[in-house]
Amino acid sequence: MFIHETKIRVRYAETDKMGYLYYGHYPKYYEVGRVEAMRDLGVRYLDLEEKEKIMMPVMSLNMRYVRPAYYDELLTVKTIIRRLPKDTITYNHEVYKENGDLVNGGSVKLCFVNMETNETIPAPNVLLDKLKPYYKEER
Repeated sequence: MFIHETKIRVRYAETDKMGYLYYGHYPKYYEVGRVEAMRDLGVRYLDLEEKEKIMMPVMSLNMRYVRPAYYDELLTVKTIIRRLPKDTITYNHEVYKENGDLVNGGSVKLCFVNMETNETIPAPNVLLDKLKPYYKEER
């Protein structure tokens, strides 16, 4: 299983009238977690698009809200890939406060699309080769 953590500080412009992190910003935090997880694996989304001609559109997004986060809190976005991708990839996200309290959790499912044919394709080897060491039991 692959696990990555990214820190994000709640900015004032991201809060609502109650001072909570506005609920619509969580998908953006998930995206930051996904992009940074991929980058740490050595796979940049930009390279997938420009070099490999592969895009990864979102198929579904699920979230649950546990407790609010507030302006200036430093949050940890944990990004987890529980299974080696095949035709799709699912990123599970957990957002925590500095004290370890869970704020939010969810998942984002994406597929792989060949940008030249606009057809879905299996997970590319450039990604699988980086992830395989984390899933020895699935080989």
